Parts: sequence; structure tokens; C-alpha cells
Amino acid sequence: MRTITKSSRNLALMLLLCGVAGHPLYAADQENNNKNPIGCLNVGHQFDMRTLRLLPTDAGQTQSLYFLFNKTGQKVTLFQMRESDNSRSMYMNHQINPEQWGVLSTSEKQVKFICTIPEANSRYGRIVDCAESLRVCEYTKVKYGLNNRGNYWLVNSNSKNGAIGDVVRYGIIPGA
Repeated sequence: MRTITKSSRNLALMLLLCGVAGHPLYAADQENNNKNPIGCLNVGHQFDMRTLRLLPTDAGQTQSLYFLFNKTGQKVTLFQMRESDNSRSMYMNHQINPEQWGVLSTSEKQVKFICTIPEANSRYGRIVDCAESLRVCEYTKVKYGLNNRGNYWLVNSNSKNGAIGDVVRYGIIPGA
């Protein structure tokens, strides 16, 4: 008797999930994941010679919050290009999963990245055009706590709503 109830419940759950996945609102939510978060503007960055250049001070803030969306169906790795090799600075290399968001908080004047996708014969992957692989936006008005300043990846790889929630839980108020 117990197994019939359990299997019936599993069948009902499976039908419910199939119904939700095919529902127009679910499809709209998945499509909405690809759009920039509200208040995140297409400023403070440039795509130049297949690289991504973040320019936080162009929008007026010294501490900036960037949302980066991986438009590809493959994991994209961002390798930071540094001009000087300072012993106190760290590379901000990062990977963003397919169709997911990553969030970078930075106080650098300029940050440059090369984008790669996995390739079997290469340890670092194959270089791709960042403009074709990523969508980038910046929150130009952000409230940071004193302990949240600096250069770090705030969100590794998440949906848009998950990334926004992670930012707020961290104590940063985007668009304030």
C-alpha cells in the first residue's frame, strides 16, 4: 500500500513538473534570465580586439559592480590581463557556466580579460571573442558596506534572480 502511494505521488510530481516546464510563464522566466537586471546599464566596459575591458571610473564610481552573462552553450573562462606584476595583487580569473550570470566587484581603474572556452588539446582553452560570448552591464549607483570593498567575484555562476539575491545577501545594494 505504501509503495502505491509513493509511486502515485512521484507520478503526480513528474506530471506537475512537465506541466510547469511547458507553461508559457516558465518559458518567459527562462527568457527573462538572459536580459540585464533592472537598473544594470550597458556602460563602463568596452570590447576591444576580442577582449573585455572594464572601466569602472567611466561611470563615476570608484567601486563598481558588474554583471556578466555567458551567452554561449559552453563554460566561458575569463583570464585577467595585467599590465604590471605586483606581488600584492591577485589574478581575478573566473569561469561562468552556460547561460548563467557572474558578478564582479572591483575598485581597479581598468580590468582586462581574455575569454576562452574548453578545448581538449589546450590547458587554457580556445580564445573566443568576448563580445560574442558575454553580455556585460554595470550598476552605476551601488551602496557598499565598509567591509565589502575591493576586487572579488561576488557570484560565481547563477541565474539572474539568484545572482541578485546573492549580491543583496552579501550586503550590497545595487541601484541605490
